[in-house]
Amino acid sequence: MKTMKHFFKISCAAAIITAGTIALSSFTKDAQTESLVAEGYSIVLLDKTTDGTNETWTWALTNPNPGNGENGTYQDVSHASMPLTAAAEAALVSAEYSYDQVSWTSVSIEMERDPSIRVCTSTDVLKFNVGTTGTEPLYMRVTFSDEFNSSLLARCYIKTGGGRTGCNWYYFEGIGNQKLD
Repeated sequence: MKTMKHFFKISCAAAIITAGTIALSSFTKDAQTESLVAEGYSIVLLDKTTDGTNETWTWALTNPNPGNGENGTYQDVSHASMPLTAAAEAALVSAEYSYDQVSWTSVSIEMERDPSIRVCTSTDVLKFNVGTTGTEPLYMRVTFSDEFNSSLLARCYIKTGGGRTGCNWYYFEGIGNQKLD
């Protein structure tokens, strides 16, 4: 009986140690993931308008603390890549960028892999192959032939000219996964 109690105590201790190890490893994993998030930048949904059957989304991407990437500063963005749901990809009409919201330049609307994030995702993305300079915003506009809900968990991959390491994803209010009727 005494041996059975001892075995039970050892089993409980082993279970607690195993659970603790699993919990700590998940915290470490979260800490590693956090280092890949591009937290210093800002992507703000400025406008979501419907014109006939088309819906246009406009965002401003800014670097509020530009610098060389040291001491809390962030390097200029070289480009941004947005994955889209299958429904949004099928409804994609056009994509453009601007530095003044007056003159807009079209970008390729071909969904393809961004070689600079190939280790981060196997998903095709809409790539805005332009970036920021200092605190000046980059405006990005995308038009769809359908209406979509917005999601605060949309993801954008931000790459910097100086090569900030990691995947550098950023969560922002973007295209959701539901078409609106």
